[in-house]
Amino acid sequence: MSLIGVLSRDSIPGESTPALAGIGHAAHRAGSGLLLCADLDFVDTRHVALSGCVLLDRTADEHDLRCLADNAIPFVSIGRRDSTAGDVPYVDVDYAAGVRDLVARTAALGHLQIVYIGLPSGVASVERLHGFRDAAAVWRIKGMHAPAVWLDQLLRIGVTAVIAEHPDDASALVRAARRRGLSVPGDLSVLALDVPETDLLGLTGMRVPRWETGRRAVHLLARLPQKQSHELLSCEFLAGTTLSAPQ
Repeated sequence: MSLIGVLSRDSIPGESTPALAGIGHAAHRAGSGLLLCADLDFVDTRHVALSGCVLLDRTADEHDLRCLADNAIPFVSIGRRDSTAGDVPYVDVDYAAGVRDLVARTAALGHLQIVYIGLPSGVASVERLHGFRDAAAVWRIKGMHAPAVWLDQLLRIGVTAVIAEHPDDASALVRAARRRGLSVPGDLSVLALDVPETDLLGLTGMRVPRWETGRRAVHLLARLPQKQSHELLSCEFLAGTTLSAPQ
C-alpha cells in the first residue's frame, strides 16, 4: 500500500479539518495510507517511503519544498504559493469569483451602498477584497471597505447591505440589528463569505468547499506530472434568509 504524507502544523481543529477529511476519503478510496506530520525531517532518514505529499499547511517554506524535491517526492499544495523552486501544483478556491457573485446578487436587488468588512491578512483575503472592488465598479455601486464597523455607523451613512469576510462578524451584526428591532434583511442585508456548517442564523453567503479541496488534491497528486497542475474550485452559494431588496 502506498503512503501519502500530509504536512500540517495546525494542532488545533479549524479550517484545515474538512480538507484533511477530504484527503483521508480520497486516500482510502485509492487504497493509500496517510501520514500526518508537522515537519519533513524524517524524509531525509529514508525510513518512510512516501508516494506523495499534500501541503495542507500554509506555513510550508522553501526548506520543505526543497526537501520534497531533493527526495523526488511529488507534492500538491492546498492553496497557491510562490516558490523559487518553480511552479507548485495546487488546488485552491476561486474566492474572487465567489465574492463577485455575492455583489452581483446584492446589487441586482437594488442595494446601492455595500460595505465589505474584513482585514486582508493573506492571499485569500486580498483576493476576496479585490473581487469585491472589481464587482462594485462593474455594478457602479458605492462599495466601501472597513476592517470593522458598528451598526450605528452603517445606519448613519445609509448602508443597506454588508458583506462580512468572517462569519462571526456577520452573525454579530444580525443579532445586533435584531436586538435594535430592525428587520434583517429588510432594513439591513447581511452576507458572509464563509458560512460555517454550524450556522444557526440562516446566513446568506458562500461556503468554501474545503472538503473538496482535500479530495481533489489527492486526485491531482495521482496524476502528476502533467501539464495542467492547477485547479480552482467554485464556492457554493447559500441563499439563506439574510438577503433581500432594501425596504
